[in-house]
Amino acid sequence: MDNTTKFCPHCGTPIKNDAKFCPKCGYALEQAPTPDEQPQPTREQADQSQANEKGAPSDHSFAEVKRFSGNFFSWWLATIRHPSQVIPDANHAFGVAALALEDLLTVLMLVSLGKRLMSLYSSDVSQAVANMININGVLFKAGLILFFLILLGAAIYVSLSYGFRRLIDDQAPLNFWEFTNRFAGITNLVLVFTLITFLLSLITTGANFSSYSLMILFMIPTSVILNLGYIFVIINDVDHPRLDKFYTLLLAEAALAIAFLIFTYIAGSIVGGSVMNFIQSNYSSFMNSF
Repeated sequence: MDNTTKFCPHCGTPIKNDAKFCPKCGYALEQAPTPDEQPQPTREQADQSQANEKGAPSDHSFAEVKRFSGNFFSWWLATIRHPSQVIPDANHAFGVAALALEDLLTVLMLVSLGKRLMSLYSSDVSQAVANMININGVLFKAGLILFFLILLGAAIYVSLSYGFRRLIDDQAPLNFWEFTNRFAGITNLVLVFTLITFLLSLITTGANFSSYSLMILFMIPTSVILNLGYIFVIINDVDHPRLDKFYTLLLAEAALAIAFLIFTYIAGSIVGGSVMNFIQSNYSSFMNSF
């Protein structure tokens, strides 16, 4: 037997010369052509190969985005049909993407309403004030701040529920990102109501107050679903809790209330201070223009 060694052309593992399969990756060595047997590409094929390699990164990135979006939509539909069921082998980024999409639609809805209200009351203020507000991009800045605040609020929900889940069941195999997928899967119905309110904000006229009432009606289930999902994801499938489930949920709700009181106070201080600074600076500029 020839005991000389060679290397697997697939993974580079040293193997015996008479081996038929690579012991590491299982590559069929008998099908691997030797360098002398490999056909030499023509010049046209070489040029085409170089062109494909140059275009490969962008094509590959587009394919990855397309595959991610398709898989995300399939995952989202599956969670809508069966919110309580865990979708196996889901991408860890799906949960974060779903929460960010809900956040984005909420912000777009609020910005759209802000534009409607500005158009409604623009006749009551001078054109100079209206132009000043548009130039400074108040709505864009407010929308950007709201986006991060709402995303931080969602992070509070997920983090607290994950902490209490680990408290009641220390044997849970879920890591944080898998848990985020589960939380988002249970609350993905929020995206439906958020999309409806966003579409209503696009067709709502400034003086149509009945449309505002309808939007508020569709926004109510959002908070209900979030709180139900917060409770459900903590105690679901916990057979041997370390702490009684009732007391766990009582502590979880108390922690959520305290966290959002602190969050509201800090956010109100930051946003309120920014609004007051904006009003004072622009009021001074407006008065100096006369």
